[in-house]
Amino acid sequence: MKLTSKHKKTVLNARNISALLVIAGMSSLCHAESLTEQQVLEQQANQRIAEFSQALKGQLQAAIKQGGLINAVSVCKSVAPAIAAENSKEGWTLTRTSLRVRNSDNTPDKWELSQLQQFELVNASGQQPEDKPIVASEFIVNEGKTQFRYMKAIPAQQLCLGCHGSNIEPEVSALLSKTYPDDKAINFSLGDIRGAFSLKKDIETPASSVTAKP
Repeated sequence: MKLTSKHKKTVLNARNISALLVIAGMSSLCHAESLTEQQVLEQQANQRIAEFSQALKGQLQAAIKQGGLINAVSVCKSVAPAIAAENSKEGWTLTRTSLRVRNSDNTPDKWELSQLQQFELVNASGQQPEDKPIVASEFIVNEGKTQFRYMKAIPAQQLCLGCHGSNIEPEVSALLSKTYPDDKAINFSLGDIRGAFSLKKDIETPASSVTAKP
């Protein structure tokens, strides 16, 4: 069958579209393949943080709606660790820490302390875009094992200030003092660095290729 100029144009357009789709697919594939091991681990860490945050926020909002801020204290004490444990799988460990902890079990280690101090400096500078989280990631050697470490700052939001601000309800304050005698996680203001998510994972990278850290 002889193709008319109109048919030829249609065929060419179809071929061009197919070629563009192939190129786009190859571009996406190349981009995926170009991700470094560190970037892949960062994505995995952020996914676990997102799942933890969504689950905890839902539990807190439900508890507050049902019985006020007093209910939120028990959620943070018992439910939050359980949610963290659910997201500590496939070799990952997820915790939260701060320069001013409520529970002494969450006291930062040396690496976490260093990152938290740096987070404070970055936040105080006012140069970090509001839509860009403050993060840190690094491969370290810990007790002869290569680990990937990742931290993401937790800015104090309005929901946090009911239990972590400077104007806590007396009933809530009394329960916090009873539950956490050494509580230091108060007097935060909106936008302060409340703390950070901290994740780590042992990896197979040869220890010789990673700088040892304290």
